[in-house]
Parts: sequence; structure tokens; C-alpha cells
Amino acid sequence: MKTPDVQIAQTEMEALVYDRGLLTSPRPSVDREKLQEHLREVLRLLHVNLEDEAVVDTPRRWAESLVTMTSGYDYTDVKKLTTLFRKACTAADENCQNLVVIGGTYKTLCAHHILPFFGQFIIGYIPERTIIGASKIPRIVEVHMRRLQSQEHLAHDIADTIEKIVEPKGIAVWMGGVHLCMVMRGVEQESSFMETNVLRGNFLSDDRTRQEFMSIVNRRGDRA
Repeated sequence: MKTPDVQIAQTEMEALVYDRGLLTSPRPSVDREKLQEHLREVLRLLHVNLEDEAVVDTPRRWAESLVTMTSGYDYTDVKKLTTLFRKACTAADENCQNLVVIGGTYKTLCAHHILPFFGQFIIGYIPERTIIGASKIPRIVEVHMRRLQSQEHLAHDIADTIEKIVEPKGIAVWMGGVHLCMVMRGVEQESSFMETNVLRGNFLSDDRTRQEFMSIVNRRGDRA
């Protein structure tokens, strides 16, 4: 017999497929009071006036924002995630050769400086036997973006997860992003932009497939 805790955990994992609220809702596993205490100490060490009316409630707000932006750490069990999202998959048509492309936006925190980076993603795959609901790919992106990330790791994490779920003939992930760690510190280049490509399977072995995907990426960039 399953314990109540296990049942709740399974219910939450299943709801993740259909309700993005789980990635922004309160996380009872995080000690907010202790987190606020540490963040208040960080501000003190930076010589911030904690009596300033604008800053008095900052440790609480900062803590809440960090809790939300790192909620992806609650869903790191790859095997469970794969099983979960496969429930949102359906069988592909026999001999399906269609290139499925889905795009959207992402925002996450740089693992090196805890500063935001954000931008667009475009994901393409060629089904083997399975296709996944279009709305589920942005959900997979969201699970991974709500962790401390680099753009390279984020792209590979997304590709790994989708590949395990759908087992396609090929998968491609393109990400473009603006990194505030390059805009507000370091080189301080306001116009800096970074692109990342992950190409696997048919996208590596077949020039025509790769070119078709990249033409979609380029057209999207022109519209933007």
C-alpha cells in the first residue's frame, strides 16, 4: 500500500503535465525563514541599509523569487519525468517523416552569477513511433529552465529529456539568449547575444533535414 506522501508526490508529478502552476506554487520542502535570514545577511555584508523602507521586505521577496525560479529541482528524477510525459504521447502515423517544430520563450538563471538570461527556443524532431502533445514541450523546457543553468547545458538537458520520451529519428534544439551576466558585468555589452544548437540523429546525418530545420530557425529570427 502506498503511503500518503508517495501518493501526493505521484499526484503532483502527474499534474505537472497538465498544470504549470506546480512550477510556481509554494514548495513546502524549502525552509523560507532560514533562506530569508541568509539573504538578509548577504545584503548586510554588501552594506545595504536594511532599515531603508524600500529594502525592509526585500529578503522575503528575494527568497520567494528564488524559490519559484529554482522549482525545477523538485523534478530531477529523469526516469519519473520520462514515464510521466509519455502519458501525453500518442502513436505516430506509420512511416511518418514529418518534421515537428515547436517554438517559444524561456527565462532562467545563470549558474555562474545567478543573473537572468532569457530568449527563444525552437525544437524540432522527426517521430519514429511516437509524437508528444505540442503544449508539453514548453512544459519540459520550463522544468529545466527553473534551475541554475548555462545555455549549453539547458539545450542539452531539453534534448536529452525529449529524446528519452519520444525516441525520435532525430532531434534538434536551437536556443538564442541575452545574458545579463554579459550585459551588467564582465564585458558589459548590451547588444550581446548567444546561440546554441544541439543536433542529433537525422539532423546530423542528413543535410536536407538539417537545412530544413535551420531555415525555420532563420525565418523565425527574421520575423523577430
